[in-house]
Amino acid sequence: MKIGIFYLNNGTIKETANELASFLRKKGVEVLFGSDILNSKDSEQTIIMSLGGDGTFLRAAHIGLKMDVPVIGVNLGNLGFLTDVEARDLFDAAEEVLKGTFFIEKRMTLKMTYFSEESDEKEFVAINDFVIQRDIKGEILSTEVFVNGMNSGNFRSDGMVISTPTGSTAYSLSLGGPIISPLSDVYLLTFIAPHKLTARPVVFSNNDRVSVRIDSDNLLYLLRDGEEILHLKKFDRLLFQKNENYLKILHLKNKNFFDVLNKKFGWGYG
Repeated sequence: MKIGIFYLNNGTIKETANELASFLRKKGVEVLFGSDILNSKDSEQTIIMSLGGDGTFLRAAHIGLKMDVPVIGVNLGNLGFLTDVEARDLFDAAEEVLKGTFFIEKRMTLKMTYFSEESDEKEFVAINDFVIQRDIKGEILSTEVFVNGMNSGNFRSDGMVISTPTGSTAYSLSLGGPIISPLSDVYLLTFIAPHKLTARPVVFSNNDRVSVRIDSDNLLYLLRDGEEILHLKKFDRLLFQKNENYLKILHLKNKNFFDVLNKKFGWGYG
């Protein structure tokens, strides 16, 4: 077995990562850091341990998705909604991973294809969401939305969020979008400050293809899992659909999603 330890540049977390690496090596495990994780030859024997918060987990998960290997998150940040293990349980969790007492949960991911008159077609994959967002000093965002090739409406808003079930508890939730059970095979469109009271969130099936055409002249940003990836222009088109590859998340025990909602968000308390 190989363990890839992923963390962002933080002195305290780096110290924890080195302690974990020393612990694993004493157990005879090959430890990988940084780019060495992606370059691992026997990826089938690799597990990635993410040390940090949800942002760190998402970056580690992109590596896991590319390699088709499982990822387990250790919460060394604040909320830690996507992570399974708290800092105090790190070494106990590592022991359980080495024993093989875990199971793998598969989460749907979302593919976006970018079409522009001025550049080649590009593809991106999101684990949480894609966000189209106007510049705060710019004009309102105007878009035309097509579902399975059919014109479904014109919308003016500050932006829109297209999210996976995993991402339904992220930005979309703060905009009033629904909570979707993470093992569902659907995805979600939520508008940011729409100029129509009827522009409500919509849940699409895994067979639906949603296309968004940009009708605004002002500066727009496209973000993927919180990171800016493109500037958008008038007449650019974005096609969203289910990605064929699933993210593998490693769990040490059965995880009650609604229990996590209670503990992290206070959902169900009152």
